[in-house]
Amino acid sequence: MPLPPLHASSAPGPEGRCGRGFASLTRSAIFNFQSLLTVILLLLCTCAYILSLALSLLDRNKTGLLGIFWKCVRTGERNSPYVAICCIVVAFSILFIQ
Repeated sequence: MPLPPLHASSAPGPEGRCGRGFASLTRSAIFNFQSLLTVILLLLCTCAYILSLALSLLDRNKTGLLGIFWKCVRTGERNSPYVAICCIVVAFSILFIQ
């Protein structure tokens, strides 16, 4: 049984079937400052927490790609009051402003 032909009124437009447009498909945390800040803060806090659980896990990888996590641990430890204040501000912003 053949499918009925598509008419101009029934064909999906440039926004597709979901109706959001192409712009919503290409957005990421890099292009939204608040999302980027949230991701960076979560990375700092997560790395510092993992270090408290397993000290040797992040201390042995100081160079290379895994060295990024070691640097996040050092930044989170040395600037912990500032990281904590930023976490509170971002949490307040997400909960009450958005």
